[in-house]
Amino acid sequence: MRLGCCASLDVLDAVRRAGFAYVEPRVVDLVPDDDETVYAPIRRRIENAGLPAEAFNVFVPAHHPVVGPKRDLPALRAYVDTAMGRMSELGARQVIFGSGSARATPRGFDRHQVPSQILDFLALAADAAAPYDLEIVIEPLWRGVCDNINTVLEAAVVARQSGSSRVAALADWWHMAHEREPLTNLAESRDRLRHVHVPVPPLPGSPPQSTDSGLPDFLRALTAVNYTGRVSIEDNGKRFDNFSRQAPQALAYLRAHLRR
Repeated sequence: MRLGCCASLDVLDAVRRAGFAYVEPRVVDLVPDDDETVYAPIRRRIENAGLPAEAFNVFVPAHHPVVGPKRDLPALRAYVDTAMGRMSELGARQVIFGSGSARATPRGFDRHQVPSQILDFLALAADAAAPYDLEIVIEPLWRGVCDNINTVLEAAVVARQSGSSRVAALADWWHMAHEREPLTNLAESRDRLRHVHVPVPPLPGSPPQSTDSGLPDFLRALTAVNYTGRVSIEDNGKRFDNFSRQAPQALAYLRAHLRR
């Protein structure tokens, strides 16, 4: 497995010093709605960090809705085309489609239209990703965040329904724990499981979090299904309060538990 870290642009150097294999920034940080003059210094900042940006998350912002009556497919296509090109030149292999604010069902909108609208977007994204050989990975979000695609198994089903081998599923222990999703779903989804997020693990001196107790079982379940892809730490619980000191500790925890 390759171990990385979801991170903002201001801690890229610390991610590299911690020993992670890659960094996972946000697509929105590449400002796909803006021109090259705005993007150029951001590109240089990521390139100069000396760490490959193999995956990106926060794919689609709220002002480009994927679902609902305000969906604008030409505007989405323009945004996605620019984003794909910028991610590719920074070394990306995967883009993570969580984007709860863009894919949640607006109040009053017919929920029966949501699955087809999501599939429309995945077809658009897969087409845009093809020239760059990028993979779109659907991130399940627990119901407190989004009202659709709430489990790894549901993400795998949607990936299969897309009809594209370029569309895959993600497992995130934070969301699985909050959704009370059984670990057996990892085995049922393994044909489409291509990326993993884990919350920051227990650290010396940090208060306990609800996801701590089940994290070792989750990591053991990954190895049991022969998962060999990327695993990114994502600080959903806001546990990092001294990134430079704590990031190496978090990485050491993952290495120790994934060797078992």
